[in-house]
Amino acid sequence: MPRTRRASRIRANRRADQPAFTSAEGSTLNPTPTASLISRVTRPLSVLILAFGACTASAQPGTSLPRSTVETIGVNPSQRTQIQEFVTNWSSRVTSEDAQDIKRGIEALTAPLQGRGVSVAFRQAYTQALNPLFSELKANESVANKLSLLRISADLATPTAVNNIQGLMSDDDHGVRLFAISRAGQVFETTRVHGPAMTGTDANALINAITDAAQQNADQHELIKACARALASGTTLGTRDLGDARSRAIIALSDLVGSRLQALNANEDPTFAQSLAFDAASATTRSISDITASVTAEAARAAVRLGGDIISVPLRRYLAKTLEPQNDRELTVRSVQTGETLLYFARRKAAELDGKTVNDIETTSFSSQLEAGDDRDFRNDAAALLGPGSPIVRTFGFDDDRFLR
Repeated sequence: MPRTRRASRIRANRRADQPAFTSAEGSTLNPTPTASLISRVTRPLSVLILAFGACTASAQPGTSLPRSTVETIGVNPSQRTQIQEFVTNWSSRVTSEDAQDIKRGIEALTAPLQGRGVSVAFRQAYTQALNPLFSELKANESVANKLSLLRISADLATPTAVNNIQGLMSDDDHGVRLFAISRAGQVFETTRVHGPAMTGTDANALINAITDAAQQNADQHELIKACARALASGTTLGTRDLGDARSRAIIALSDLVGSRLQALNANEDPTFAQSLAFDAASATTRSISDITASVTAEAARAAVRLGGDIISVPLRRYLAKTLEPQNDRELTVRSVQTGETLLYFARRKAAELDGKTVNDIETTSFSSQLEAGDDRDFRNDAAALLGPGSPIVRTFGFDDDRFLR
């Protein structure tokens, strides 16, 4: 009888919300305090074990690369093996016939090249591992393979990658040519952000290829704009390791845009050329004003010439009586503003390089005059600065009719 009363007290003391356990024989048992504690401890532990298993299952060799490998300054044998396994794992997707597979493969192979800290050593080793894939993509000359080759190469910015891009800048397919030119600009961006994994010779060869592409597609506005943007990216290249590539990009960009401005006649719509000039002048001004880099005297001269070419367009149009009305000059005013800003800084840079004082180089107000409708003052001041026998023409050895004819 006493034991029966004790059992009744235990059942009575069980909380209403506390579950009962069933024995193997089917009888109902009440959980002891010790059993409840074990249950509470082991439940989160089992969750952790399952989560750990899921993590280790997803981190299979070859599916990802550790940041320590991507950021290393020297690739060791173990890291080289990681890189090779990773490339092998994803390369088959890039050469697949399925568009989604190709997309996933390219995204995976370019992912390690994104973000900060990607080392030159990694990019070089990664290029070596990717060479078999590059060869396979080149062997089957489909448009999809060409685009895949360009997508991966630009983020590497190594000599092999540069050759891949150059080889497709004259492709028969318009879309491939356009993408190749834009990816050439990405090579310069990658180099600027992560450091040079190519030589100055490689950079200059790419600049020359962009220039050639612009000449071969002179009537294709979309391609010309892509060439100008790519060269503008080239004006950001560092000068410590790449020699005069930055200056070569400034010269090439000034030639490309300046020649189109010069070719305009007074009755022709200047919109496209002025939009090119706006972007080119902005990029060139930033480049020659960067105190962390150096440019050559030839590049400074080219920048002066581009600034003068931009200002000369509305000057010639005013003289021909084809200048837009005051209320329809927004693009002209903006382009002249960037042109005169470039002209000022380029003249200062040229004077510095020549060991001359910059104190007598004054700012101009051409864009303000055009915006206010002071066209006659604009004509007089611009002609005095850029006309035949003017200080700029004499100092830099330009033809007398370079800006005003």
